[in-house]
Amino acid sequence: MSKEVNELVEMGEDAIVASALKSIGGSISLENFTSVTVLTNGKEVYVSFRNQYKFLPLNSIYYFDVGVNVTLNTIYKNSIANPYEYTNEETIPYFELTEDIKKHIDFVKQAIGNLDGFEDELIIRENKDYYAIEVVSESQESSYKIKKSTGEIYDEFHAHLEPIPFDVESEEAFEVIDFSLIDN
Repeated sequence: MSKEVNELVEMGEDAIVASALKSIGGSISLENFTSVTVLTNGKEVYVSFRNQYKFLPLNSIYYFDVGVNVTLNTIYKNSIANPYEYTNEETIPYFELTEDIKKHIDFVKQAIGNLDGFEDELIIRENKDYYAIEVVSESQESSYKIKKSTGEIYDEFHAHLEPIPFDVESEEAFEVIDFSLIDN
């Protein structure tokens, strides 16, 4: 690891995450995300803020996931909209989990059934009578609809994805930092 990366890692996970949140700015907090991961490739430190379940009411747009390269002081974010082409004239807000949104997500999760061990992302776009669902994982892409009135799943589509035809493992790959191994 480079000297700069070692110094950052020695600060500890909480300090690195706080620094990344500060660089994003605004009123964003850890409550905006379901998971936070600190990674390094030995040259850079990167913080990934994610939301596993992405719920979008009709005519909305949010930032759900944000990446911060603490070393280079750069921020990466991508918005998701409902419908796909929806835009607004205002600043795009960061997603905030409210009790109402949690009820929609719980309804969808119950309709889908067993999600034990589910680690992929689930995008839920609300429509008048149904939820449009997208799931993308390393090996499969799925989409379907769930009726709001009954929880019935219909219009299912599943595609199995081929693995990348080349080796992506390299010394440059980012790996999760195990802070339990760091002496403080």
